[in-house]
Amino acid sequence: MKLAALSVLSDVEIERIHEASLDILEQAGVKVGGGRMLAFLGERGLRVDEASGVVRIPRGCVEDCLSLVPPRFEVFDREGRALFVLGDGVPRIAAGHNGVFWVDSDTGVTRPSTVADVERFARLCEGLPDIDVIGIPVMPQDVPDARATLLYGVRACIANSGKPIFFSTDRPEINRAIMEMLDAAFAGDLHSQAYGIGQLSPTSPLFWEASVLDALEDTVRFGVPLAILPEPNAGVSCPYTLAGLITMDNAEWLSGMVMTQLLRPGAAILYANSWTTTNMRNACALVGSAETTVCRIAGAQLARRYRVPSHTTAPNSDNHAHDEQNAWEKALSQFCAVAAGNDLIVNCGMFATGMTCSHEQLLMDEEMSAIARRIARGIEVDDATIAKDVIVELGPHNSAYLTAPHTLEWLHSDEYVALHLSVRSPRAVWEAAGAKDTYQIARDRVRMLEREPSAASLDEKRLRAVDAIIAQSCEALCREK
Repeated sequence: MKLAALSVLSDVEIERIHEASLDILEQAGVKVGGGRMLAFLGERGLRVDEASGVVRIPRGCVEDCLSLVPPRFEVFDREGRALFVLGDGVPRIAAGHNGVFWVDSDTGVTRPSTVADVERFARLCEGLPDIDVIGIPVMPQDVPDARATLLYGVRACIANSGKPIFFSTDRPEINRAIMEMLDAAFAGDLHSQAYGIGQLSPTSPLFWEASVLDALEDTVRFGVPLAILPEPNAGVSCPYTLAGLITMDNAEWLSGMVMTQLLRPGAAILYANSWTTTNMRNACALVGSAETTVCRIAGAQLARRYRVPSHTTAPNSDNHAHDEQNAWEKALSQFCAVAAGNDLIVNCGMFATGMTCSHEQLLMDEEMSAIARRIARGIEVDDATIAKDVIVELGPHNSAYLTAPHTLEWLHSDEYVALHLSVRSPRAVWEAAGAKDTYQIARDRVRMLEREPSAASLDEKRLRAVDAIIAQSCEALCREK
C-alpha cells in the first residue's frame, strides 16, 4: 500500500485554524494597496474602508469562493501534450526559482549568475526524469537591463526545455510579458491549458501591494493558474508560535483566494506556502529548519481541507556549502513535503536560503526527490509481488533466485528506484573510481549529461516571437526612466 500521508494537525486543530482565519478576515481584514482592486471588492459587496484601504471579508464570502476553486487541473508541456494532473495525489517536483548566485562547476567559486547558467540548467532539467516542472532558477546578472533580468531567465528555460514553467514576479509589466512569452512559445492555448504556473505573494502581515494585485488580476484573467504564496516570518511579521504562523499564512491565502474567485469564478489556484522561521540570535529568516518542515506538512493538510492543489518549497537548506547540514535539511524537508502529499514542490537546485544555485545541487536534489517519491509510493502487495509460487518452486537452500524468470521480469520495473549519484559499491571499487564524494560524482555527471544532444530546443519562429516580446518590454522599461 501507499505510505500514509504525514500529518501534524488533527481535524479539530485544522478547524480551529480555519475558524480563526475567518475571524481575522472578518474582524481585522486585509489592507489592499490598489485602488482598482479596492473599488472592485467594494462593488462585490465587501466592507471597504476607503481611508485605510482595509477590506473586511465576511465568512460567507470565503466559503462561497472556496466552493468555486477547482480541486485539480491538467498541466501541459511546451508542445501542448498533456503531462500530468496537479491535485491527483501524486507529488510533482519543480526546479528553481529566483535565486541570484551560482556555484561555478569548474572553479567551485560562488559568483553572480549568468544567462548561460540558466540555459545549461534548463537543458539538464529536460533530461532528468524526476524534475517535472522548471522554475526559473536565478535572475541572471549579465543582462542589458537588470529590471528585465527575469525575462531573460524565462527565455533561457523555454528555449532549452519543453517542460512546464513556474514563474514569479511582483512587477505587473514583467508578469504580463512572461505570460506573453509563454503564449508565444506554447503550441496549445495558454488561456485554457496550463503550460505556465504563476506565483504571487501578499506582504505579511495582511497586506496586498498594488503592483501584486495588478499582476494577480492579469494572471487570473489571462487564464494562467496561480500559486498564492504568503511568506510570513515567525516573530517578525506574524506570531512566533507555529500555530500563529500557520494561521497568518492561511488567512492571507484565503484573502487571495477570494480575490481570484471574484475576478474569475473557477480560476485554477494552488494553496501555496513558503513560511520562514526566524533565528532570533541574528534575525535571519530560515527555510530549512525543522519548524518550517513541520509547517510543510500542515500546509498540505489545510489544502486537502479546502480541496485545492497544494504547493510548498523544498528541498531547502540554509547552509552555504554542499555539506552534511545541506544534506540533512534538504532530505528532511523534501521527504516531508512529498510524504505529506503536497502536489507541487519547488526548489530543486537551490541552497543558502534560496539565494544560490548549482548544477550539481540540481542533480543531487533530483536524486533525493526520486528517493522520497519511492518511499512515499510504498509497497505493492499482490500475488505477483508476493511470489509464493516462486518460493515454493525453488524451495529451501536454493540460490537460483538470481537467474529466476521472476527476478528478470521485475528487474526493469519501478520496484526499485534507479540512482546515479549514490555510492553503492564495495570500498575497493569506490577507491578505484577515484574515491569521489557525491558532489564530485554530480559534477562528473553534469559534464556527461551536457555532452548528450538535446531535442528540446525551441524552433526559430517561436524563439523570434519570444525575443520580440523581450525587446518590447525593454523599450517600455527604458521609456520609464
